[in-house]
Amino acid sequence: EAFNVELFPIIRARSGDFFYTNEEMDLMFDDVKLCRQLGCDGVVIGFLNCSGAIDVKTTSKFIDIAYPMEVTFHRAFDRCREPFQALEQLIEIGCTRILTSGQHPKAIEGLDVIAALIKAANERIIIMPGSGVRKENIKELAQKTGAVEFHASLRNLSGSIMQFKHPLFAESHESYSNPFVDPEDIRTLRYELMH
Repeated sequence: EAFNVELFPIIRARSGDFFYTNEEMDLMFDDVKLCRQLGCDGVVIGFLNCSGAIDVKTTSKFIDIAYPMEVTFHRAFDRCREPFQALEQLIEIGCTRILTSGQHPKAIEGLDVIAALIKAANERIIIMPGSGVRKENIKELAQKTGAVEFHASLRNLSGSIMQFKHPLFAESHESYSNPFVDPEDIRTLRYELMH
């Protein structure tokens, strides 16, 4: 309710790999249902088989449960064995977008793969570059890949305003730093993309 932009929560039971237990799947099914009830615009998911292939069966179930929300397949895609086969599978089962760094740690390193995915997708699915997208490289990413949507976290840390800091934790960034996104960083990112 506090935002006027579309909201797509990431659905993930834990960090680590993208091969989940039945219990973890049940948790994520419940999270998707809750997102739908709350009126989210979409969800972001990603499931692989232990062989490194897209878990098409599970992903398809999540798409069905999420409907009418959009479904984005997250950077589990970057860990799959055959990205172009995975692209076709995700299109066929109804994903609306793939978040990818082109099977590299950072999107700027995966420019060629991202561009090839966008060409192969042929407007049947959105390919969204993400990971390391910054004001310094967003224009190059757009020009060299043809991408029109981007993911950028733009995370920063601000110091705590706590008056008391426990001496044994005073140097702990986790204890006395808070994450935030500076609206000016968003404006700058958009400006760099458009100019």
